[in-house]
Amino acid sequence: MKLYRSEGGGYGPLLKAMVLVFSFALLPLRADAYTHHKSKIKWYEYSQEAFSKAEKEGKPVFMLITAVWCYWCHVYEEKTLEQDSVAQYINENYVPVFVDFDERKDIARGYPASGLPTTVIFAPDGEELVTVPGYIPAEKLIDNLKKTARYIEEEYEPTVSEPIERPRRGIVMPDKEDFSSYIKGFIDLSVSAYDSMYGGFGQAQKEPFAEEFLRILEFSKEKNKGDLLKMVISSLDYMAGFSQKVPIKKRPLSFEELKELRERERIDIHRVARLQDEDVIVGIYDSVEGGFFRYATRRDWTVPHYEKMLSDNATLTLLFLRAYELTGKDRYREVAVKSLDYILSTLYDSNEGRFYGSQDADEVYYHFTAEERKKVQPPRVDKNSYVPSNAKMVITFFNASRILKRPDLEKIAQKVLDFISRELVTDYGVLSYYDYKDGKGYINGNIEPNAWAALAFIEGYRFTGKEKYLKRGVEILDFALKNLYDTEEGAFFERRSTSKGFYRKGELFLDEKPQEENGVMAYALYLASGETDRKDFLKRARETFGYFTGVDLPVSPYFHRLASMLLSERWL
Repeated sequence: MKLYRSEGGGYGPLLKAMVLVFSFALLPLRADAYTHHKSKIKWYEYSQEAFSKAEKEGKPVFMLITAVWCYWCHVYEEKTLEQDSVAQYINENYVPVFVDFDERKDIARGYPASGLPTTVIFAPDGEELVTVPGYIPAEKLIDNLKKTARYIEEEYEPTVSEPIERPRRGIVMPDKEDFSSYIKGFIDLSVSAYDSMYGGFGQAQKEPFAEEFLRILEFSKEKNKGDLLKMVISSLDYMAGFSQKVPIKKRPLSFEELKELRERERIDIHRVARLQDEDVIVGIYDSVEGGFFRYATRRDWTVPHYEKMLSDNATLTLLFLRAYELTGKDRYREVAVKSLDYILSTLYDSNEGRFYGSQDADEVYYHFTAEERKKVQPPRVDKNSYVPSNAKMVITFFNASRILKRPDLEKIAQKVLDFISRELVTDYGVLSYYDYKDGKGYINGNIEPNAWAALAFIEGYRFTGKEKYLKRGVEILDFALKNLYDTEEGAFFERRSTSKGFYRKGELFLDEKPQEENGVMAYALYLASGETDRKDFLKRARETFGYFTGVDLPVSPYFHRLASMLLSERWL
């Protein structure tokens, strides 16, 4: 199992296997995101146009994968890419292509380097040559770009590869043994990866793996497994900073000194890094404003990466809510409630009824005290909305309404579902994201937004009894079965899109079958089958599970949940 990130931060090839005087709310948010439209580099969006230009002009492609919330992405952009010499060299010798990680997860997930930012170099004919994660100093980047250009001009020969024919095994209809094996494998893998000293999975940087812990929490209650419950409780306490084993040092800087450092944090990166050791922040929970950071860079859950992602906040808030519900421990309720307050105050558009994507990482801001934060601008918020994370938050708000007995939260969940239904569901499935500047959604035909939207609508019906949500969920599932389902072997393909302007030649269809998203889709099909007379939904759910029988790493909490439910069915 690989559980790691690079020092540059960002995403990694993580197998989900365990592994002054004004309130800050009245201050403008920091507008320091990388605006590539105004960059010195003449960026092209990821498209066939950009790669055709490279081939026509015989130039390699310089592709940047970055994210608005990523601290080291900003450092790379400001200290390297926006330097005159770098920008000029790239403009003259490469075709620069820009990929926003959140808007184009469909592309970014195809280049799983161990950190953001990610630099990818392609030959003029489109063949991928090298992928480099993290920050690259300007001199080193130019030196390597020159070497790559010479290599392409003097030595490069296109790779001739024959298409690989793999045997097709047909539909596999799983039985009790298959379900039991997956259930056991998931739990065994979790136990083997568990860090008994500090909680969580792995013994390096700590991802929260909230979906996995939520499933383990449920399973511990279903089977009365006290040892599994202790795993979850210990991990939650470390995530929230309750289990303190790190000596707290007094912050060495005054408010004015810290404020000055924040203004030059992209320049004085070594001083900023030293601050993390001098004023250690423990856990990934923000005890001042609420909400959760993305992950911790150290085994003991200290020194977090400070971006607050809507997706992580949805799953972690639900995890703490369910922990409170199942254990009765008020400290989990307090964390969940404060996080809900943060989400509503910072990541929610009450007028349109949608959740924002993220709040930027800021290496200095979270070292201010509660009173000091009122005197400075908070980190910038990405006001675009992404379907998967909005769907997850809808499910969290429905659960929060029930557990906390707060009808207002259910109304918010319904309002967001109505927004998704109105703005992002089309005749060809669900769009991937909503651009708030354009006021419309983009990119169809991908499994992830369709799977999560379908599940959110089905759950919406189960919580409210409103037929419109069931109808929407069924429509999305029917689209997925018609356009993404493999009728020969079972399971869902990653993509079959008609959004031609967003892909290179041959990329509109991608026949990979990601286990995580297939687990969500299969679970949605199972729930929908129980609310309708659609026996084909249940059949396809079982076939989808069957496709993944015998996999080395049973990593999907949704397949685990589905297996438990199917084992309890009388017809089995």
